[in-house]
Amino acid sequence: MFKYDLHDTLRAKLDKIAKRDKVLASIFYKKVQEIINRDEETVNAYKNLRSPLNEYKRIHLTGNYILLFSVKGNRILFFDIRHWDDVFGK
Repeated sequence: MFKYDLHDTLRAKLDKIAKRDKVLASIFYKKVQEIINRDEETVNAYKNLRSPLNEYKRIHLTGNYILLFSVKGNRILFFDIRHWDDVFGK
């Protein structure tokens, strides 16, 4: 099990999301639990993003939103929730 932290950007967004979209907020918390309960080998199953965000991994929350996070040793930093179009530039 990993230790984790939320980036300040993500904390601010979560406050808004919790008020506006309770379904997305509950999906977020389930995905966080899924990620932190993995071991060091299986956490690498998540895909890395391409440059300039190549230091982050991604997991889809819904069809439109992606959670960005990075793994450094035994610690995970959850960075941001972004819309698919903002991450992939489509």
